[in-house]
Amino acid sequence: MIIKWHLVWETLFKTHQNLKVKPICNDLNPKAVTNDELFGVINAATREWKDGIFSVLMRDQANMSADGPKWIILDGDIDPMWIESLNTVMDDNNNERIALTKMMRLIFEIYTLKTSHTCNCESGRDFVHQPTGSGLESLILLDNSIITNFITSWLEGRENAGEKANLTILFDKYVPTVIDMFKTRFKRITPMPEITHIQVLCNLLECLLVPEILPPECPKEWYELYFVFAVVWAFGSACFQDNMIDADFSKWFQQEFKFVKFPQGVPYLIFYIDNETKRLVPWSEKVPKFELDPDIPLQATIVHTSETIRIKYFVDMLMEKGQPTMLVGTAGSGKTVLNGDKLACLPETHMICKIPFNFYTTSEMLQRAMEKPLEKKAGRNYGPPGNKKLVYFIDDMNMPEVDTYGTVQPHTLIRQHMDYGHWYDRIKITLKDIHNVQYVACMNPTLEASQSIPDSRDILQFSRLGFLEWMHCKIFIKTFCSNIYQVLCINLVLLFRTLVSHCEHCVGTSFQSRSSFLPTAVKFHYVFNLRDLSNIFQGLIFSTFDCLQHPIDLDIQTFHKLLTDNVKKGFEDLDESILMAKPLIYCHFAQGIGDPSTCKSI
Repeated sequence: MIIKWHLVWETLFKTHQNLKVKPICNDLNPKAVTNDELFGVINAATREWKDGIFSVLMRDQANMSADGPKWIILDGDIDPMWIESLNTVMDDNNNERIALTKMMRLIFEIYTLKTSHTCNCESGRDFVHQPTGSGLESLILLDNSIITNFITSWLEGRENAGEKANLTILFDKYVPTVIDMFKTRFKRITPMPEITHIQVLCNLLECLLVPEILPPECPKEWYELYFVFAVVWAFGSACFQDNMIDADFSKWFQQEFKFVKFPQGVPYLIFYIDNETKRLVPWSEKVPKFELDPDIPLQATIVHTSETIRIKYFVDMLMEKGQPTMLVGTAGSGKTVLNGDKLACLPETHMICKIPFNFYTTSEMLQRAMEKPLEKKAGRNYGPPGNKKLVYFIDDMNMPEVDTYGTVQPHTLIRQHMDYGHWYDRIKITLKDIHNVQYVACMNPTLEASQSIPDSRDILQFSRLGFLEWMHCKIFIKTFCSNIYQVLCINLVLLFRTLVSHCEHCVGTSFQSRSSFLPTAVKFHYVFNLRDLSNIFQGLIFSTFDCLQHPIDLDIQTFHKLLTDNVKKGFEDLDESILMAKPLIYCHFAQGIGDPSTCKSI
């Protein structure tokens, strides 16, 4: 039996429990472990047989005397490797025989049949595959009844009857129209089904619709104001982050819902709601004043803009409710730094476990890293020490290797824990229930930087926030240069103006490089991002009053940094003699022990 959502069999399981039938169920993601760990293997050194997780579960269920239904849920992608091994175990096993009872069933909960063979499906009894279609298409074109049932279920959990009635009207008023438009018009930053937008919308509403913000007897207009704000961000934050798309989305929203009391002619994403006055205020008013700390490396320095403030606002709100969040943006856009800044501000009741992914990360490596800060509680329960809460910070979720059949092992382990709350001990073949943890992640969605774009099912529960990279460069430059001026260039107005001008030229050069030299299969290293700019500015920070006495010194050094960081990186066979007769060489010199290093030309 192949079904689409685990809620179906969970409902049937609960029904059996209500009827006092005493059902038994074990779940397992077959792609979260290796084939040897799944079915068993003979030790090459001792020639002893070691059971796999699947064989242990099947033997345990066969030995149970209960008469109720017994299910093994295989919740994961089907591919010829493990499914053929399953056929061999069931049909051609000539070693230990496990006598299956008539109440035992295998239930396959899968995403697609595109990697399975016809013979793999012949042994199945029933196939329920909704919505129609296959692969990602079937996940994106969700049947409206699924969304309607999800919304109805969420509304049933609201205690205030008046609030429930208002929200029902608002869902019917906005959601169907926005979903229909997003199917065809707006590009998402990652593949995701419509149900994910609804989940994010409900998560945001749970954070916003609290008595401190909306008292029980508040006007209906307040509900609509916050509902529209949540709809704009639940859908708009997952769009491909671009000025044109933001403007197009806001323009469409204004034309479609003309009665919405939002400012006309400006993008909706630049406003937030002041909880005290219930008025729309630009995010720029929440930007704190920046002060440069010379002791902190530039790569770890955060210059807050309206973009970072609004991302931080939603990350704070979702993390407080325990919702998994994911920042999605290109390399060098500051996702890791911003998340790191947020996690560093958490109270002592929280623990942080940072796990950077790379191409060779496997589910076993990930499980060992995730288990390291945990301690054993009562029974099979595990959690962080004491009453603390553990935050898993998963960086570069796009990096692990994709297997031949399109599955990423580490992602499947994360999904198994988020869906079922546990994973298996790979040595003792026992369950480990993991409690009091949550996830924060970062991902680069661009193909040139990714080994894998996680499919929608593996990251379904993450609330995704698109991260802009270039929109606020001018604000960054103005803030950065003003602080450099205060630290290094006091009373040198001409030099300060030159510094601002050169920084703006650096941004213009980076924009032009990014648009002119696109990455290809041969020139895959043509990737220009904010890290290139930070290298240039880092060189300016090393400059002191002694080596920048005249504007021409700044001209030469800026040109040198542009040459070394941008030009030489992109063109190996560059003939420098064509560009200049005399090469520019800048080095860091120290005058003596204890003296600061300076950046001078030689």
